[in-house]
Amino acid sequence: MEQTDELKNIHKEAIEAFAIVEDNEREERELAIEDMLFVDSPDGQWDEHAQTVRKGRPMYTIDLVSEVLRQIIGDQRQSRTRIKIDPDGGGAKKETANIFDGLIRKIENDGGKDAYDNAFKEQLKGGYAGWRILTKYKNDSFDQDICFEPIYSAATSLYFDADANRYDKSDATKAWLITEVSKEEFERMYPDATISSFNDPSYKTGSYKCWFNGTEKIRLAEYWEKVPCTKTIGLLSDGRVIDLGEEEKVLDELKAKGIDVVKERKVDSHKVVMYKMNGAEILDGPFPWAGEYIPLIPVFGEISHVNGQTFVHGKVRKAKDAARIYNYTTSAKIEATALSPKDPIFATDEMVDGHEREFETMNTSNAPVVKFSLDSSNTSLTPFRLGAPQLQQALIEQTQQASKDVHSAMGMHDPALGNGPQLMSEKSLMSQAELGDRGAYEYRDNLDKSKEYAGRVLVDLIPRIYDTARIIQVLNVDGSIEEHEINQQALNEMNQTIIDKQTKEPVLVNDLSKGNYSVSIETGPAYNTLRDETVSQLTQLAAASPIFSEISADLIAKNMNITESDELTRRLRKMMIPQGIVDPTDEEIEELGLNQPQPEDPNKQALIDNVEMQTEQMKADIEGQDAKTQETLVNTQVKAVDAYSKLVDTFKKQVDMGIPLSQQQRALLVKQGDIVADAQDITQEGEPNSEQAADLAQQLAAGNIRPEDLQ
Repeated sequence: MEQTDELKNIHKEAIEAFAIVEDNEREERELAIEDMLFVDSPDGQWDEHAQTVRKGRPMYTIDLVSEVLRQIIGDQRQSRTRIKIDPDGGGAKKETANIFDGLIRKIENDGGKDAYDNAFKEQLKGGYAGWRILTKYKNDSFDQDICFEPIYSAATSLYFDADANRYDKSDATKAWLITEVSKEEFERMYPDATISSFNDPSYKTGSYKCWFNGTEKIRLAEYWEKVPCTKTIGLLSDGRVIDLGEEEKVLDELKAKGIDVVKERKVDSHKVVMYKMNGAEILDGPFPWAGEYIPLIPVFGEISHVNGQTFVHGKVRKAKDAARIYNYTTSAKIEATALSPKDPIFATDEMVDGHEREFETMNTSNAPVVKFSLDSSNTSLTPFRLGAPQLQQALIEQTQQASKDVHSAMGMHDPALGNGPQLMSEKSLMSQAELGDRGAYEYRDNLDKSKEYAGRVLVDLIPRIYDTARIIQVLNVDGSIEEHEINQQALNEMNQTIIDKQTKEPVLVNDLSKGNYSVSIETGPAYNTLRDETVSQLTQLAAASPIFSEISADLIAKNMNITESDELTRRLRKMMIPQGIVDPTDEEIEELGLNQPQPEDPNKQALIDNVEMQTEQMKADIEGQDAKTQETLVNTQVKAVDAYSKLVDTFKKQVDMGIPLSQQQRALLVKQGDIVADAQDITQEGEPNSEQAADLAQQLAAGNIRPEDLQ
């Protein structure tokens, strides 16, 4: 690539800025690498001095540090957090926020978990971690998707300029993502590079020396930079704020729709670009980035600032000395035990005379009897032992103390590791486990801060990448995939596509670009765990009450973690919809033919006919009764009202629980009300008023009057 004066100046600026960062952070990053090797390297827990002293002697590694790390990592993976998007004014809609939410959830699911898990591990071990956000084209198309990728060994690869002070480095104006390749690979990647050999002495001094370390590897970097610029923003009459430079081509269409620019002003802004470089030159670029943030997300362990110096470390740093002591004393104990003489047998020559073989093989044989001869000088004396040498008690105590110190330095004591047999109750065990969680809370909270920053980067980037009419897939919270259409062509009042007068291209309505959206982190268990908990609680409620069993069967089936849960749910809903327990979806209305005229249920008609027959019979009986019969009728009427009241109460409880009345139940209620109303009329003077009776029955069914008002 031809090195213009502009590229040379950019390269020089990048080299000098990186030299400052590398010089400031060299010691902390070297310690971070040492911390990571302490855990991952086979001999990492033995320092150079100890290895020299014990050369040729036992050196055993009992890894207590990894035990604690696995506990913390397991807790993090069981209780994952996720990015949550909510509307925050400016015309933002909840429906659009849900699309953002589901799209980001899918991005997290497709690669975010690997990025998060790697970052959390490196954060715990060395204190430096991170991941990147990038875009990739979808197969054979011009559509792009956003994805996450882990950044491995961030302690040696991810850097931000020295003036970036915020935790998430969102205020950084420069960033470097370092990689190393072989000379052969470098020449393959950049055959036209002006410099492929770095033996020039000038590259080994000053700001350049950190790029040429004398190995066979060549150091490359993605160099990200925020380039200052000025842009003009405009306030529209509909309340929106737009970049007038970017949206200039649609201003005439907005004006035709009655939307004018009310105010405009110039603001200082920036554009993000990326170059590929090594220590000698700019190799490629610039590559403009769509978003306003540098898409490199840092994660830190414990970070503090003292007297102008920044200190960063993970969980391992403070536990290293205790772990070394434990391994040293354990190895010393094993060595002392191995070298200690066995408990010998003391005997005279006469005692073993003739039995030499038995005494020589005593430690390796299982002979039930060992014979010996009497010593003529002292016949009462027999072979005897004096006891084996005892291991130093101080060595044992030192090993035990070192084990406790490792766990204490990492904030994880025995009860939090499940080693608390004296804590018998479940509540006590959970309380102790929470102490361990609090010991690692800063790390998980820092990871969440980085996730929240990644969410802001995504909210800014998504409308710029998903800016064409397309169908996107989103991931719902229950793990199901759903498709949404976005960015459809703008239509006028005549349902015609609006064409830009200048570009002659259709004007797009970018729904994802409208409004402001806030980012937060939603905590809670992983969804499978949440589903299991939902099934457990619903099952308990169903067992306690038949009503809950009737109304929650489809919810239990939906949340069950089984292969055919969707089919089971569909079958249950198919049975529950005609009963009026659940409302059908549009798809279910179509599938079950509920949008078609329904034939009369013969059983229902028979029930109505029976009620009408009873009503007519009651009227005839009442008209033929004398005063005594009338008295009996009144008593019967009271019982009928009583029965009707109980029926109303039963249905009211059902409705209060959210279970709608079926058509059959409604018909029964109305007809039974007719019986009560007609009978009431007949007990009064004059002929029954059928119209009044019908009206009374309607009011009873609607709940406008109470059954006891009839008495």
